[in-house]
Amino acid sequence: MDLSSIITIIIFIVAAIIIFKIVKTILKTILIVLILSFLLTAIFGFFTYNDAVELKDNLETESKIMLLQDNEKIVSGFIVAEFEEEAEFLTISQITEYQNSFKKEDYKKMLGDNYKMFIIDIKAFDFDNEELDFIGKKVSKNILYSVLKSNDPITLYKSKTNVDPAIYGIRDHVEFKSQVFAILFSEAIEKRGQFFIFNEYKEKNIIVYPETAVFKFIKIIPTSFIKNMFEKTKEKAISKINDSMRGD
Repeated sequence: MDLSSIITIIIFIVAAIIIFKIVKTILKTILIVLILSFLLTAIFGFFTYNDAVELKDNLETESKIMLLQDNEKIVSGFIVAEFEEEAEFLTISQITEYQNSFKKEDYKKMLGDNYKMFIIDIKAFDFDNEELDFIGKKVSKNILYSVLKSNDPITLYKSKTNVDPAIYGIRDHVEFKSQVFAILFSEAIEKRGQFFIFNEYKEKNIIVYPETAVFKFIKIIPTSFIKNMFEKTKEKAISKINDSMRGD
């Protein structure tokens, strides 16, 4: 064997060793990255799952404040704790306080002692000719939209329906709007379940405070992951809000 052949073999062996070490290092790095990715995913999944379970349980029992905003202005709202209790419909003086805090983005003050706060943009709701049972008769959602937009919602409602909310003890304009908001929310939950909240959150039509793990990672969590957790709360939520509307 001549010298050139020996040199070629040596070069080949050295190159093979170098390539092997490079490939080994790359494979080792890839393996480490995959392991770390798996661990991080598992950790995020664990905390998100725990938060989803906690959220599902607490939505049934803890006090929640629901606020409706229109063009960055709080226009109505209600507070509901356990679904076995009646909802508290907010009045003009209460809404004024929430609006002042909302301007400052002081969500902690707005939350108060409640478990969770949802600020829902009016754009989250569908306003069409579908009729809902509300204060004495069936009323289209278009009319309810006009009520929410009006500076004198009670007078407007009377002119549109020939029903006087005062007969039902409703004289505060904002409290009346709060009841409109509640019936719209009830209808949305009835149709879409708790995913009304999650879907509209994705669309940036809902502000949630405090924003826990489920909401922080909602854009990357498959909707099927948490669907079943909230399905059971739907009927209780609808029944409670509707009972409050009837004054049962």
